[in-house]
Amino acid sequence: MLIVPKLNPNTPTLMDGEVRLFKRKHSKVWQIAFTLDGRQVRVSSKKRILNDAVAAAREIYLDYRFRQKNGLPVISKRFADVAALCRATMKQQLDNGVGKKSFRDYIIVIDKYLVPFFGDIFVTSIDYEMLQKFARWREAKMGREPRSSTLNTHNSALNRIFDEAVARGYMNKSQVPVLVNKGRDSVRRPDFTREEYATLIRKLPSWIDAGREGKSRDMRHLLRDYILILANTGMRHGTEAENLCWKHISLFEDKGLKYLEMSVTGKTGRRDIICRAGTINYLKRIQSRCPDIADMSFEQLMKARLEQPVFRLPDGTASANLRQTFKIFMKDTGLLTCPRTGQDRTLYSLRHTYATFSLLNDGMDVHTLAVQMGTSILMIERHYSHLTPRLKKEMLTGKRYETPHKDYTADLSNGFAVTDEDLQRAIVDAEVEESLPQEPKVTAVAKSGSKPSVNTSGDTNHKKTQVSRKALEMLSNGALSEKSALAAIGTHQDAYSVAPDIRLKTLKLVEQDKLSERGLTAILGV
Repeated sequence: MLIVPKLNPNTPTLMDGEVRLFKRKHSKVWQIAFTLDGRQVRVSSKKRILNDAVAAAREIYLDYRFRQKNGLPVISKRFADVAALCRATMKQQLDNGVGKKSFRDYIIVIDKYLVPFFGDIFVTSIDYEMLQKFARWREAKMGREPRSSTLNTHNSALNRIFDEAVARGYMNKSQVPVLVNKGRDSVRRPDFTREEYATLIRKLPSWIDAGREGKSRDMRHLLRDYILILANTGMRHGTEAENLCWKHISLFEDKGLKYLEMSVTGKTGRRDIICRAGTINYLKRIQSRCPDIADMSFEQLMKARLEQPVFRLPDGTASANLRQTFKIFMKDTGLLTCPRTGQDRTLYSLRHTYATFSLLNDGMDVHTLAVQMGTSILMIERHYSHLTPRLKKEMLTGKRYETPHKDYTADLSNGFAVTDEDLQRAIVDAEVEESLPQEPKVTAVAKSGSKPSVNTSGDTNHKKTQVSRKALEMLSNGALSEKSALAAIGTHQDAYSVAPDIRLKTLKLVEQDKLSERGLTAILGV
């Protein structure tokens, strides 16, 4: 039973005492109070003169009675109040580790766009016309038409608030407006081909040497390793890379193999990523340029768990000019504009390059890639769908027509997919060559004033042979599956060739029942 406090004898009433008027302490505005459906309703008349307040109270009371009679919510709430409740629920679920990753994006949308526009409006007052006004306001705020993926996120956040309002009785389901997504389609993002990436790597040393002595050249040295680490980890430029400290990097060993792991925090929260082989060398190079940590061994540096940011200059400052320096490098080397998209490349292009190489060259499955990059499978499929024909090239060209159907479907369901464990072994083991193009290696000591000589095809073939030998050794020891071994050897790549000693090792593995006949034919190239 609802207990209503006793009224002051001087409290004005109307509608046979059903409606009461009162003033809060230190306020000159009359408030309205009445009971409906067992709930006490209190709203402001927004009037200072009593006669005006009485007229407003009568109108408001009759409106509430009309809502009650017609099955409409008696009590509504302003958008900001409902949004706060919805936001708090999502935040609590995220803190408890049970919330969806998308909740972080919804919270950002609520704070940045939804509440600033709809905040003081009652949720029951939001209709199609108001949504159109919001769309125009949002486009002006963004300075561009939002993409369809952006609108999907905004609409999902808005629908969660409407669901919250319905669940709490602040609006009826029939009052929820229909949200429409008419944003511009996502376009292919600029990346680098293997040839373009190789060109980028080859031009970095000479471009660094061309820089002015001092901080300018230090920036170029830092950019070189920044580029290589982004391309070998898939982490996001900006928050994920800029927030990376030495304490977030660790080495661990599993079954005799060493792994380099980074814990990054950014857009989608915290996640652990496994780095490609070679990344440790770029980190060691950064370490060697920082006087305060240069004398430590890398293992000591890992154990020290230092708070200092990884990407900093020798003087200890973390530079905010990497984006601009990268653009200068792209212009100087003629790599700024991507010929396939017509867009200028940015540091984000290195993340897209990582995704492209992982799918095409490593045979990484979409699920593993999504986890590594901290994004959704849907996003991977949306932005890299243009790679599908190349991923399925063997099926499309009929090269697998002799393969048994069960093996055929198993292999092609996810390209050359392997298990997470096998994939990490194949990629991270320091003795297995990474599939990304490497920095050129100097084969002779350069004389003063002369350019260093660079080994080309011979060195590349030697590396490939080393990779193949190691992969077969791991297969023989049971440390690698057949599928992973074939992926590491590169039997699926164009222009694949095999050295004579690899052929002999392969035959011995077949003799030992450690390699199938099908694996034999793949390695032999028949």
